Amino acid sequence: MSSNLGKEKDCKEKDPKVPSSKEREKEAKASGGFGKESKEKEPKTKGKDAKDGKKDSSSTQPGVAFSVDNTIKRPNPATGTRKKSSNAEVIKELNKCREENSMRLDLSKRSIHMLPSAIKELTQLTELYLYSNKLQCLPAEVGCLVNLVTLALSENSLTSLPDSLDNLKKLRMLDLRHNKLREIPAVVYRLGSLATLYLRFNRITTVEKDIKNLSKLTMLSIRENKIKQLPAEIGELCNLITLDVAHNQLEHLPEEIGSCTQITNLDLQHNELLDLPETIESQDNQLTSLPLDFGTWTSMVELNLATNQLTKIPEDVSGLVSLEVLILSNNLLKKLPHGIGNLRKLRELDLEENKLESLPNEIAYLKDLQKLVLTNNQLTTLPRGIGHLTNLTHLGLGENLLTHLPEEIGTLENLEELYLNDNPNLHSLPFELALCSKLSIMSIENCPLSHLPPQIVAGGPSFIIQFLKMQGPYRAMV
Repeated sequence: MSSNLGKEKDCKEKDPKVPSSKEREKEAKASGGFGKESKEKEPKTKGKDAKDGKKDSSSTQPGVAFSVDNTIKRPNPATGTRKKSSNAEVIKELNKCREENSMRLDLSKRSIHMLPSAIKELTQLTELYLYSNKLQCLPAEVGCLVNLVTLALSENSLTSLPDSLDNLKKLRMLDLRHNKLREIPAVVYRLGSLATLYLRFNRITTVEKDIKNLSKLTMLSIRENKIKQLPAEIGELCNLITLDVAHNQLEHLPEEIGSCTQITNLDLQHNELLDLPETIESQDNQLTSLPLDFGTWTSMVELNLATNQLTKIPEDVSGLVSLEVLILSNNLLKKLPHGIGNLRKLRELDLEENKLESLPNEIAYLKDLQKLVLTNNQLTTLPRGIGHLTNLTHLGLGENLLTHLPEEIGTLENLEELYLNDNPNLHSLPFELALCSKLSIMSIENCPLSHLPPQIVAGGPSFIIQFLKMQGPYRAMV
């Protein structure tokens, strides 16, 4: 379950005169590769905010995505500037829809203040789009549209819904994003056929126990509200696949949420959580530990626990055998569990800004790993087994305490980006580094490299690589 994300995180203040790590890396790439001024940190996509459309796994298994409140796309959406429609023009549209017996009506971006009661005559409608208008309420006559499957009402000023909507027995998608709801309208809890419910960006403070009535829900997005707790009854939503409650005021989650075993997309970032029972995605909370039964989530492909206060990761992380992306940046981790070696499908491992002093030898088993970010830790050495990670293309080691690199780094035949910046104890580089034939970006800023000729170091990374090629024992091979 899950983040991409997305993902927003609070940035630490930095001296405006000093280029940030992200800026330096951007400069390195812009300079065409070897840039002395380049630096490690790149923009992250953590939970990557669970912003709209942010990231869905393409795995054939059910996947975890950071961003789960995807933008609803309607066919042939209205484009350009907002249209100003008089009541007569809207009625004209209704008449046209009736005459053509159209099953779809799009009245979005028309500056409509009130929907004409004549809407009741369009009983054939299955889709009604009213995005981006000025509606403060809906007429009761909308309840006559008994064949509606999709009702899109986002970006209006709705404060309530008419009770007549409970006649919409076929309604499967209800979009109420960006309105002025202070509570989930009671009638919503009676729409038993709903599969998708969007309530993002309202003023909702509570979710009632009646949420259990929506047993067919597969997608529930209530992010960016003012919700302080979820009812235990949410555990009865046994078909739920995506649950997005990011950007609320949650301090705890009900234990019953563990009963939602179908969930593969779970976003809890930007809350005030103090514990996390039976859940996964939790970027930017206040967690200090993970009392999880990881074995429950064997289908999870992405886990984002960035920007918390985690001091350890439980050994049962080894049960996440389908995991492909693991984001643990901005925590307080001092070591990784040995079980991490069981995550054989892992492609990305982000451990930036922790307190790691060493890596377990088991990291050598992550042979599918393509991106390994270890920036801003307290590493003094790397395990020799890192040479087994032959699929690595990106290796971030900046801002550590490395004294040397293992010669096995020369086996990383696919390595394209290597960040070594700000390692004050790094005085030399192994000749084997010249064997990394695909290396195009290397950052060595603020590394003394005193064991190399000063004129070579002054020439920057490209000179250093050339020196290693010409002076090392592998000259004939490179």
